[in-house]
Amino acid sequence: MEVYDLLVKGAILGETGRKTDIAIKDGKIVKLEPDIKAQAKELIPAEGRIAFPSFANMHTHVPMSLFRGIGADLPLMDWLQKVIWPLEGEFVSPEFVKAGTRLGVLEMIRSGTTLFMDMYFFEEAVGEVAEEAGIRAGLGFGILDFPTKVARTPEEYIKRARAFAEGLKGHDLVFPVICPHAPYTCSPKTLMMAREVAEEFGLYLHIHVAETRSEVDRIKEEYGKTPVRHLEDTGFLSDRVLCAHMVWVDGEEMEIVKERGAKVAHCPESNLKLGSGIAPLPDYLRKGIHICLGTDGSASNDNLDMLEEMSTMAKVHKGNSQNSKAIDARTALKIATENGFSAVGIKAGRIEEGYEADLILVNPDRPHLQPLHDLVAQVVYSAKSSDIETVICRGKVLMYKGEVKTLDEEKILAEAKVWGERIRTFLGRTRP
Repeated sequence: MEVYDLLVKGAILGETGRKTDIAIKDGKIVKLEPDIKAQAKELIPAEGRIAFPSFANMHTHVPMSLFRGIGADLPLMDWLQKVIWPLEGEFVSPEFVKAGTRLGVLEMIRSGTTLFMDMYFFEEAVGEVAEEAGIRAGLGFGILDFPTKVARTPEEYIKRARAFAEGLKGHDLVFPVICPHAPYTCSPKTLMMAREVAEEFGLYLHIHVAETRSEVDRIKEEYGKTPVRHLEDTGFLSDRVLCAHMVWVDGEEMEIVKERGAKVAHCPESNLKLGSGIAPLPDYLRKGIHICLGTDGSASNDNLDMLEEMSTMAKVHKGNSQNSKAIDARTALKIATENGFSAVGIKAGRIEEGYEADLILVNPDRPHLQPLHDLVAQVVYSAKSSDIETVICRGKVLMYKGEVKTLDEEKILAEAKVWGERIRTFLGRTRP
């Protein structure tokens, strides 16, 4: 008799409504059939629970969870220059990054995310926490033209990125990414050095692009062209580039992105809160551009909840375009799941045989989810992250019946409060 690593019994597939067992071996879904008769090392009773793919958060800065709520109601550049960069200059260290990452990863597991793409400092610490928690992570140091605690020159940033990539060879869940911060913080020379390292190691590139009108104006003033055209003329764009935000672009720039095969990480809630604008997502989809979803950091969002992000995405584009069909529920779900995994070459984001076993189980026995008529629409528009009971990443159970199995939640929350006191003392604030 076949012995599986994990057997999920009696789940309802969210996209079809079909009741099935889900057999998992070596991290993959190997059988989807009702009432599978087999032994398993681990069994999850899932009667009445709805199975969906887990989420892929394709743009974030997880350690910034410890800055949540600071600098609210400021535009992006004021928020960065007057609040975030001074705080980072004071606090960012491996210890800070590890504490912020633990808090953020705990939040992501609780809200059904099993892959995140992170750009920050001391990413070795982020990787340690991700591996400890059993969550997938694409990680890269922010590469800049100005000095910070991790490097003084672009060449030093590149050297550190190369060493980081070397150090992550052979890791299963955590993989290196090259992360030049943005066209306004990286010269063309720095951008091309970053691309050369990415090509040397066969890695993805992750960069902020065209997030605000002021960024577009700044790049046009400095280089005589918009950010996307600047990246194209520099030779930076390719099908291994993930462009975060992409709010302020025109039709010709969209064609460039499509032709190069670059991916776009949409971050609607951060863009809304910072007053940056609304990316032209329906236009991207019509042109066949690969779109995925991210929360941005929880200092600007202010959470890492991809279920909420997905719902906001669908609704804001309906309202902005005055078209209720602009982003339908099934498209929103695909953007938040499969599109994220596939953007970095991971065969996950679908509950199908042969796909890697990244999935969540949702408890529909909640007032806001009853009665059930359309499983996908009601999860996209009505569900809350607290409805997610079980989270599985590559066949490993990270949360079961609301209990995170791989992290010490009580210790993480206590640690976050200690850092909160330190930050408030620096800011001259008392406990709220």
